[in-house]
Amino acid sequence: MTRTVSVTRMNSGDHACLGFDDDETRWELRAAYADIGLSRGELVVFFTDRATTPALAAEHLSSSGFPLGPALMDGRLVVVNEVPGYDPDTGFDPAERAQTWVELTDKARHDGFSGIRVVGDMGWAAEPGIDHDLLVEYESGLSPLFAEIGFTAICEYDRRKFDDGLLDRIRLAHPKRALRHLGALDVARTGTELRIAGDIDLATREEFDSALAHALAGPDRPRMLDLSELCFMDVHGASTLVRLAGRLPCDHLLTVHCRPEQDKVIRLCGAAEVPQLVLGEG
Repeated sequence: MTRTVSVTRMNSGDHACLGFDDDETRWELRAAYADIGLSRGELVVFFTDRATTPALAAEHLSSSGFPLGPALMDGRLVVVNEVPGYDPDTGFDPAERAQTWVELTDKARHDGFSGIRVVGDMGWAAEPGIDHDLLVEYESGLSPLFAEIGFTAICEYDRRKFDDGLLDRIRLAHPKRALRHLGALDVARTGTELRIAGDIDLATREEFDSALAHALAGPDRPRMLDLSELCFMDVHGASTLVRLAGRLPCDHLLTVHCRPEQDKVIRLCGAAEVPQLVLGEG
C-alpha cells in the first residue's frame, strides 16, 4: 500500500514517486529534500535532464529559498546530467541501473557520508521505445534493495509527459508517494484506518476540519487515525480532533498513532477528558 509523505519526512531507504506538473514547485521540493539530507550528513545527488547544469541548479535552489551553493561547490550536492543504464538507441538496462545505485551508496559511505539521497528525473522514460512494463517491474524491485542499502530516492514523473494509466501503475510500484508541494495536506482512507500526512496549520485548517468531520460523522467511522506522517500539527488541529472525538458514540474508540510532539499537543488540548480517544505514539 502506497503511503503519502512529505519530502521532508523521508527516511533512509525510502523510495517515493513524485508526480508533478509545475517546475517551480518541483525545485522547491528538491531544495527542501536536499536541505534535510545535507543536515543529516548525506550525499545528495540530482539526476536531471541534460539542460540542467550545476549553475542552473544553484540558481533554482537559491530562488526556492535554500542557498545550497556551498554544498554544490564542495561536493556534498552533485548534479548529474547523464542517465545511468539508459541508451536512446537500445533503451535501459534495469540491472545496470540497480548496480549503479549500490556502487554510489558504497562510495558515499567510503567518502565519509552518513548515507545518500537521490532525485531522479524520469523524463527519459517518456521517450519512444521504452518498455513500460519493464519500467514498472524495475521500480517495484528497487524498494527492497533501497531499504537494504539505505539508499533514499525520489523518482520524478512529469504528469505532462506520461498518461494517467501508467502513472497509476508507477505510483503503486512505490511504497511512498511524495506530496506535490510543501505545506500540503493529504487525507486517505484505507479500511478502518484514516491516514493524514503533511501539515495541519492555518493554510490547511478548513480542509482538515472538513475531512475529519466527514470521516467521523458516518456509520462507517474509522477505528484508527494515523498521524505519524504529519510534519506539523497546530493547536487548532489538535483541538478539533479532541472535540470531534468527544462526539463519537461511547462505544466507539478512535486510536491515534502519532509522534511524541503531536501526542503532547493533543493531550494539552484535553484528550484525557475524552474516553473515546486512545493515544499511542506510533
